[in-house]
Amino acid sequence: MRKILFVFAVAAGLCSCSKEDWFEDIQPEINFFAVPEGATGEEADLRRGFFEETSIYLLFNDTLGVREVPTLSGTAQNYQVVNLFWDMNVGDDYPDSLELYYYRDMAEKSAAAQFLREEVLGNLPELFYPYSVLALDRLVRYTNTYGMFGEGEEISTFAGMQSTAVALGDVTRLGQEDRERLVSDIIGQIVISRIDLIPNEEFADFYAYSAGYYDYDMDYFDVPTPVESVGFLDTYTLSWSVVFNSESNDKLAFVEKIFELTEEEFRATYSEYPIVIHKMEEMVRVLREYGVNVYE
Repeated sequence: MRKILFVFAVAAGLCSCSKEDWFEDIQPEINFFAVPEGATGEEADLRRGFFEETSIYLLFNDTLGVREVPTLSGTAQNYQVVNLFWDMNVGDDYPDSLELYYYRDMAEKSAAAQFLREEVLGNLPELFYPYSVLALDRLVRYTNTYGMFGEGEEISTFAGMQSTAVALGDVTRLGQEDRERLVSDIIGQIVISRIDLIPNEEFADFYAYSAGYYDYDMDYFDVPTPVESVGFLDTYTLSWSVVFNSESNDKLAFVEKIFELTEEEFRATYSEYPIVIHKMEEMVRVLREYGVNVYE
């Protein structure tokens, strides 16, 4: 088990550096995500085969390797660790924490790899493929509220830039309904985190429904209430850290809600707000055009 601190970002698709910048002291010719040359054994073969089939690095531990770093007194060992939150350009005085529980059984690792390859990636457009996948037994998040940690919350997915961590447990024990729910959750979190890979102009019709209400300075202008009456969701209306009626957060709120609710639930929840329904339908159309099968 490994416990790390992180900061959540409400916006998705942040990217400012190349992958070569992920570790400051990695030599360009070293790829710590890949299986070390000469490594043997079942796990090494499993990870190599996964990459050959998907072009995605498969990890079972967030510690990638060790480098010998020259120092004035000789050499020091520098552990290269996956930074799940790399390029999340948001500061937080009270970061949450995340606990990673690793697989210990080779059979469970093999089943997890097959599940990811066939059921997750097999239903995910390559546009949204992560650079690497960190397959875990469990993933637990602890929310930090002004320095006080709450109880841990089991989560299935955290989609970072360097790696997407997924908690699969023993997938051989999952029934069909649970498997489908897990696949949907993983794909949803990945698409949400990478929604900005779809060109913004593709959302022109989506934005048009709430045109005239974006990015108002709330000290001088009021978006009509309830905000759903002009096509917004209330996801971020109470947040002090984001502008809920920016185009980017409007788009993000809809994508999140579409993966949270079934189509029937969405239509029932917002039946009084036809603009919200129209925007949902337009968002679903765009997602389908890019190979994301939702509400079918």
